[in-house]
Amino acid sequence: MIQRVQSLYLLGAVAALIAIYFFPLASFFSEFSYYKFYLLKLYTPVPDATSDINELLVLPLGIFNGMIVITAIIAIFLYKNRRHQSKIVKLGILMNVILVALIFFVFSPLVGRTLNAAADYSRDGGIYFTLVSLLMLILANRSIIKDEKMVRAADRLR
Repeated sequence: MIQRVQSLYLLGAVAALIAIYFFPLASFFSEFSYYKFYLLKLYTPVPDATSDINELLVLPLGIFNGMIVITAIIAIFLYKNRRHQSKIVKLGILMNVILVALIFFVFSPLVGRTLNAAADYSRDGGIYFTLVSLLMLILANRSIIKDEKMVRAADRLR
């Protein structure tokens, strides 16, 4: 199971998806406030700062990311059935693309408008973990398809 390269890619994707929880995705700067946008919360390092936004607003992102983690873990344990594993990984890829779109096109602009602040993605490394996990899932799917082709070729020779 673990010795297969796609399992290693899937473990890398799980690690990157879990790391997203601990690193900020973006920073928001305005005239009077400074916020860090994490997957589960909005954090301001400014003492005694009041928030104009409900922190539960970003909770769906954390839940959705958790669903992607569960999908990747399920795919790891489906190593005996490569067709189902490939379908689950493709679902994970689709969900990861949706997560990236939600972050960039829905939640970041919404938080930015609410706080009257501009988003800065370059200072924080969390956003890159979404892209790393997407790359790992794509590589895992390619390896699964390659394995399936090798097994079919071996079956033809028998």
